[in-house]
Amino acid sequence: MDFYGCCTAFSLLTDENVRADVLISSMLGISRAAAQRNIRCENLSVNGKIVTKCSFSKFSKGDLIEFEAEEPEQVSAEPENIPLDIVFENSDFLIVNKPAGLLVHPGNGHPKGTLLNGLVNYLNLHEKSRNNPDFRAGLVHRIDKDTSGLLVVAKNEKTLTELQEKFSRHDINREYFCFVWGKLKEKTGTVSTFHGRDPRNRLRFSPDVRNGRKAVTHYEVVDEFKYASFLRITLETGRTHQIRMHMNCLGHPILNDELYGGMQKTPDAALNKLLSTSGRQLLHAGTLGFSLSGEDFLFHSPLPDDMKTIRQYFERISGG
Repeated sequence: MDFYGCCTAFSLLTDENVRADVLISSMLGISRAAAQRNIRCENLSVNGKIVTKCSFSKFSKGDLIEFEAEEPEQVSAEPENIPLDIVFENSDFLIVNKPAGLLVHPGNGHPKGTLLNGLVNYLNLHEKSRNNPDFRAGLVHRIDKDTSGLLVVAKNEKTLTELQEKFSRHDINREYFCFVWGKLKEKTGTVSTFHGRDPRNRLRFSPDVRNGRKAVTHYEVVDEFKYASFLRITLETGRTHQIRMHMNCLGHPILNDELYGGMQKTPDAALNKLLSTSGRQLLHAGTLGFSLSGEDFLFHSPLPDDMKTIRQYFERISGG
C-alpha cells in the first residue's frame, strides 16, 4: 500500500509499550527509518497531540493514532527516456529544474511519464537496485505538478539520508516566487498556522484543523502591479501546499490556483488570455541551497517563460 501523501488513522485495541517508530513501522508496513523521519517532521499525533520523539512509548488502549507520510519509500517506477533539465550534477546528487505540468512521482492513474520515471532511466536505478537490493537513492522532496522549479535528487544512500535529515530539521534554503491577487497591506510578513487536511475537501489543506502541524511562511512583496503583486516566499517549514494555503489565508490567492481560490477574471481580456494559456498556478521554486559534507551549495532557477511573459505584461499595464 502506498502511504505517500496520505493521512492514516487508527485506534489501538490494547495497551502498547513500544517505541513510536517501531509501532508505526509495524502497523503500516513502512521502514523504521521512514517512520522516524516523519515523526521528526511532526507527522504523528496521539489523541490530537503532536508527537516528535521516536522514543515515545505511552500508548494506551483506545488511543487515536494519526500519521501522515510525506517522504516516500523508494518508489518503483519504470525507466523512461524523459528529458531532464539538469542544473548541476556531481557524484552525490543532481539538481533538476522541473517544468510545470510534470508529476514528480507515479500515483493513481499516472504510472508513467513522471520525473521519477525519467530519473530511474537517467541514473540507471533499476540496474543498481537489482545488483544491490538494499540500494537507496532518489527523490529527497517534491513540489506540486503545476509548480515549476528546483528539486534535489540523491545518488546514494549517504546523501539521501543526510539531505532527508536536513529537510526534517528545516535546514534548507528554499525561496519561491509567485503572483498573488491584489496588494498586501504589509510589504513583508510571516504567516504561522496549523496545517492539516481540509475536512470539507480532502484535496486541500487548511489551517482550521484540531490536529494540525506547525506551518510557517515568510513573504516579501517584490513588485506591485495592477490587479496583482509579485512575491518572494521563504519557507521555514515545508508542508504540502503550504504556500498556496497561506496565500489564500491572507486573502491573496496565487493566480490561476484553482484549488485555493485563484481563478479570478479581470476586465483585461489580454491578461485573462495569458493566464488561461499558462493554465497553472503561478508559483516557482527559484532558489535551493544547503550544506553537504562541509560544502555549501546554492542554486537558482530563473522564472519560466509563462511567468516571465505575465510579469512583462503586468509591467506594461502598470506603468513599468
